[in-house]
Amino acid sequence: MPRTKRSRLGRLLVATITLLLCCSLLAGAGAASGVTYVTVSDVDVSDDTPTTGDPVTITPTIRHSDSGDYGFHINEVTLRNANGERVAEANDLGTIGGSETLDVPLRTSFETAGEMHLTLHVRGTTVNSTGRTQTVSQVTYPVYLDVDEPSSSDPEPAPRVHIDADSMVAGAESTVTVTVSNGGEDSLSDVALRLDDFGDDIDAQTRMRPTIPAETMTTFTFTVTPDEAGDVNLKATLTGENEDVTGLTSTTVDALEDDVRVDATTVHENDTTLLQYHVANAGNAPIEDVLVTAESPGGSLPSASVERVNASASETLTVPVGSEPASATLDVSYTVGGDASSTTETVGSQGLESTDSDVTTALGTNAFLTGGLGGIPLGGIALLFGGVVVGGIAGTRFRR
Repeated sequence: MPRTKRSRLGRLLVATITLLLCCSLLAGAGAASGVTYVTVSDVDVSDDTPTTGDPVTITPTIRHSDSGDYGFHINEVTLRNANGERVAEANDLGTIGGSETLDVPLRTSFETAGEMHLTLHVRGTTVNSTGRTQTVSQVTYPVYLDVDEPSSSDPEPAPRVHIDADSMVAGAESTVTVTVSNGGEDSLSDVALRLDDFGDDIDAQTRMRPTIPAETMTTFTFTVTPDEAGDVNLKATLTGENEDVTGLTSTTVDALEDDVRVDATTVHENDTTLLQYHVANAGNAPIEDVLVTAESPGGSLPSASVERVNASASETLTVPVGSEPASATLDVSYTVGGDASSTTETVGSQGLESTDSDVTTALGTNAFLTGGLGGIPLGGIALLFGGVVVGGIAGTRFRR
């Protein structure tokens, strides 16, 4: 055969083999894509609206959903911007088997604000049980983020002043508490808190503190005595280094109600006759320096005293007597709203009738015996009479 024909035949055979090989490879790639079960099943973003310059972590979950014996070796995972530029990547992440997943955190940041159109690219190879590569696969997944400009730093919060005041009674002391909240990062120095009103109903008062620590609350307590009934508008002004804050509140001032009642009964305890004075304060202000004295047809009865009886409260004072008095004229003197006051009640024989009820136990009372027993504390009388109780409110009977 001539040399030229043999050369043409050889070139034809080579071209044919090359074409068949290319077709075979193309057919193999299509088959591989048909058996690849790798997806990006989820994407977690550490901050959906990051600010420029702040780091953000985007974590795709790569899932191999094939339950067969094919593994998927992850060569690389990249995150690209809209221009196709890589902004984060991770390489050679190993092989995941059927029904397995792998989380791949990708950390990046953005220099400009706006809506970011990103794309995740997962490249890998499908590997059979013998370790042979079957095909090269790539999975993409879109990610969208809004990147904001950094906001200006928040201003230091100013201190807050809160006044807590219940309704008051004209001429009687009331407690007002003022709470100062320092929510800033720095302490308040040279603090002065002044409480007054917008008129002349209360006397102005000032409390001082060297510091109020950062992120703490401090309570100031004031005792005020309003002069007249009506409404009072309170004002608490906090001053300090570079600070001047005011808190306001209003409350009502009721007219003073002086309504005190006294009664007496006798009881028997351990063969001892005891006389019980029942003092009830039905008014709206506490009474102080309370003294109960009593007279009977047979002479003076022991007296008793107590330092204070609160509004809408009562006290029972117990004193020993030799025998039951036939009757008694009771006088209770006290101070209310800064003024002295008293009331008198006469109790007949039926009111003083003896009972066998127990005497209430209340050790530590402020009542004291006078009138012949030298001002012995009632707690001491309790010991002298074998634990006889000297205070309480049991068996109270009110009489006008």
